[in-house]
Amino acid sequence: MKISFSDNRKIFNVHTDGIPRLSVAMLDELGVPNLYSTRFDSSGATGTEKHDPADGGRGLRVVIMKDEDPEEAAPAVLEDRDRLAHFLGSSIEHECITDQKHTANVAVVHPEDLGPVWPLEKPDHLRNVDGIVTDIPEALLTVFGADCPPVYLADPVRHAVGLVHAGWRGTFERIPAVAIGLMKERFGCDPKDIYAAVGPGICRDCYEMGDEVYEAFAGKWGTKDADRIFERYPAFAPDGSEIPGGKYHLDLFEANHMTLIREGVSEDHIALSNVCTRCNADIFYSYRAHRMENEQAAMIVNRFL
Repeated sequence: MKISFSDNRKIFNVHTDGIPRLSVAMLDELGVPNLYSTRFDSSGATGTEKHDPADGGRGLRVVIMKDEDPEEAAPAVLEDRDRLAHFLGSSIEHECITDQKHTANVAVVHPEDLGPVWPLEKPDHLRNVDGIVTDIPEALLTVFGADCPPVYLADPVRHAVGLVHAGWRGTFERIPAVAIGLMKERFGCDPKDIYAAVGPGICRDCYEMGDEVYEAFAGKWGTKDADRIFERYPAFAPDGSEIPGGKYHLDLFEANHMTLIREGVSEDHIALSNVCTRCNADIFYSYRAHRMENEQAAMIVNRFL
């Protein structure tokens, strides 16, 4: 498994024992169990067809896709997530997930929210939600994505963690700030104590956006901030002709970094991804690369050294 990194920073540890996966080096040093999965299962084969064990294996499946029957797909999906959780010393008996609708809504996890179910069975406070926070010891938080980066949050003072799904809409609404605000309110967290990591996702080079998205950010964030996270690239029409003025590209990593800093997280407590899911579509599921057989799981356990 050869991942292409955008620079030489040691942001992630790469694990190839059992199921290939990444973990955030900074969180590893804190003793906080965490991971980001790949498209590989333990055989090292990806199986481009969801139900075809081509080349001796199949791709890892952590979510039920829209074209699948939930009753039929759930057992394999839950099994794969449970296998991942075991690398963190946990299991899906301790897991909380949400239904993820590209919102900036964040929920506090209750003890009764933990367990191996899928979003259709979740209580109302976990519906239409893209982030979760908890101070429950040993709780396992999981979010999913296939280009949208996760943002991991960990407070070793208050022993609380959070995890958000930060696509462009959640990033636009500053979902990491919403999660940190809840951690402050409910658990007494101080942002200066929080460690934050923006996980793998699509890089700016790969993330072409329409002018309307730039205009939305400029209206809400201000032109100066929008110009910091957007850049115009050459672009071409389907017939090969160049589009005058090109197209905007959005840097989700830097946008979430800006939100974390402005929410009071210390610069030396932030790890910023140097892994693009689209550039590494042979390693990760990617919506923009049209490799959406499934998605990745980001996981964090509320456990500290």
